[in-house]
Amino acid sequence: MTIFKKALLVLFAVLLLSTTGCNPSHQQSELSDELQQRMQLVEEIKAFQQDLGLDETDNFKSYSDELESYDYFFYTPYTTLPYSLDDPLLLCSKGKPENYNMEGYDVFFYSIQAIAGVETPVTSSLMQAPLSRFIHVVFHEDWHEQVDSSKGIEEPSAEIISYNAALLFTEKKFGRDSVVYKTLNEQYDSKLRLSLVYQQYYDSLSELYTQYHSGEITEESTIPRKAELIESMGDELEEIWGTRPDQLNNAYIAFQMTYFRHFLLMHQVFVSNGCDLSKTISVFLSMPDQGTSFETVEELKSIESEVTTYLRENTS
Repeated sequence: MTIFKKALLVLFAVLLLSTTGCNPSHQQSELSDELQQRMQLVEEIKAFQQDLGLDETDNFKSYSDELESYDYFFYTPYTTLPYSLDDPLLLCSKGKPENYNMEGYDVFFYSIQAIAGVETPVTSSLMQAPLSRFIHVVFHEDWHEQVDSSKGIEEPSAEIISYNAALLFTEKKFGRDSVVYKTLNEQYDSKLRLSLVYQQYYDSLSELYTQYHSGEITEESTIPRKAELIESMGDELEEIWGTRPDQLNNAYIAFQMTYFRHFLLMHQVFVSNGCDLSKTISVFLSMPDQGTSFETVEELKSIESEVTTYLRENTS
């Protein structure tokens, strides 16, 4: 497990202990019919995961009506574009940014519905989420406990596995004509397209900041050009997803690149294996360099390069 990943998990665990100790979880017999149906759905999802050969986790085994979410904010200087969540230049704190002086930083606040690795209950925000989101999150977070890679590898693999597992699950339970199945299918297709937009603008913004920090251009030239790129990027994202991110900035883009940088490659692995989820799971479980730590972003990129080389070998 990487040093930075360990640090984040420690933060998440501290938050969990500080909230769940005084926020009781509830067993199914204490819940309303609607909430019981959601908890029953969790049991069905976990049984489905075991059919796929995944290890059981301790996530989502209870419901907490007082733990709404895990609130974190991510921030970085306004002329810095970190590589991913694993980059120490993307700083992270729990709580809300209103309590801190964030002058000079791009800030992304995220109210997280669930976190793997801390035996998360079903939070109230997750319980209230649309059915498609609820199912996707359970699959996604449980996947994190099957592998131990950098976040830039784990997150896209979790997206590939969780969306395609959710599609199989909802097709079996609700049918292909159900709203939940169609929603998941549309979201997955949209994310494939979103990944191209994020990579394009990440590269353009990175080049802009490199020119600024090398002294080729002034700050007076950099900031308006950044605004133009962000505006254009927002237009393209809205065209695909239907809504524009309300926190579109360097911190948000770096966060999203954690999910999207290798997303298309991992989708290609899925397609090359005949869209067979079990085969894809086997490929992902065998990704190299799991548990390998790193000290620098250069070391991180080297590790991810070995993983992506392995993945490309599984697309032929």
